Amino acid sequence: MPQSNEQLRLQYAADKSHHLPNGRFQSPWPSSTNPSVTAFIKYMFTEYNSNPGWESVKQGRAPPVVPLDYNQIAAPSDVQLTWLGHASLLVQINGANVLFDPVFSTRCSPVQWMGPKRFTRAPCTVSELPHIDVLVLSHNHYDHLDWNTLKQVHERFPDIKVLAPLGNRPILSSLGFTNIVIADWWDETSVELPTGGFTFACTPAQHMTARGLFDRMATLWSSWVIVGPTRRFFFSGDTAYSALYNNKDHEECPAFVQIGDVYGPMDLSAIAIGAYDPEWLFGGMHANPEQAVRIHEDVKSRKSVGVHWGTFVLTSEAVDEPPKRLALEMAARGHPSDEFVVLDIGQTTQGL
Repeated sequence: MPQSNEQLRLQYAADKSHHLPNGRFQSPWPSSTNPSVTAFIKYMFTEYNSNPGWESVKQGRAPPVVPLDYNQIAAPSDVQLTWLGHASLLVQINGANVLFDPVFSTRCSPVQWMGPKRFTRAPCTVSELPHIDVLVLSHNHYDHLDWNTLKQVHERFPDIKVLAPLGNRPILSSLGFTNIVIADWWDETSVELPTGGFTFACTPAQHMTARGLFDRMATLWSSWVIVGPTRRFFFSGDTAYSALYNNKDHEECPAFVQIGDVYGPMDLSAIAIGAYDPEWLFGGMHANPEQAVRIHEDVKSRKSVGVHWGTFVLTSEAVDEPPKRLALEMAARGHPSDEFVVLDIGQTTQGL
């Protein structure tokens, strides 16, 4: 007899191989291999400041920033997404407004006087957002968990429900949030809203975390699924798919097939497509566009939007390379071009 979706979820939830004996975490698959921290530091000091990403920004190849369509946001379809830059999203699903990984600061850094600086502005401020029902965070990197933005979110929505992976309660509490749910992979959280009941599922991703020198892997990272009354949405968070470094057998992350089997098909997804070059260094943390298409297929997404690009120079690819490679790969694998798209920053698109 085939296993039910719930049986599969419980089977996957019982696997705690991502938990380490010292209380920290890991991506537990052979597809997750990374060079040493020393290699990353060497890249930052020898290649980062002269990489092609900076030149492409100077050449005006960044995505446009457009005003939010407040008419469309005020009268949403049953599932739609507004890209707020990088991995920041306003997702509207079955009448619920969900904010993912909001980062509106000038820099994604511990301080605002140094660190990666936006080359495209945020399309709005926190005060210009509609009412938000739920705030969802994928992990604690500065380009996903921004202290200044979250302070503003808390000031505007002091009682908002916040969902985040394990280990993130202390930082969220220090920001003033009190309605916090901390989740492990495959945990589900039920949320009742005026438009119906929703399930928020914390699902796996292949990544890592740190905000300082001594907290590497101390908090968990995740992707997320929203199951609404009639619609389903998937957010990849930050994830890799198949590392290039020391992965001779080209192992692939199995998590996305599992997510698709438990929760698919998805009506709309947001999947990271950028921050991967050089791939020998970043391929264990970030998917390239071709791998993003595989994630799109694995989670059984009817329509996907490419995110995690076009806002900060974090790696060496040209700013407009991810969408170009994405389009080529979609065609090569026989998918319609409108099945996995990129947006202008501030633009809204509807699910299928």
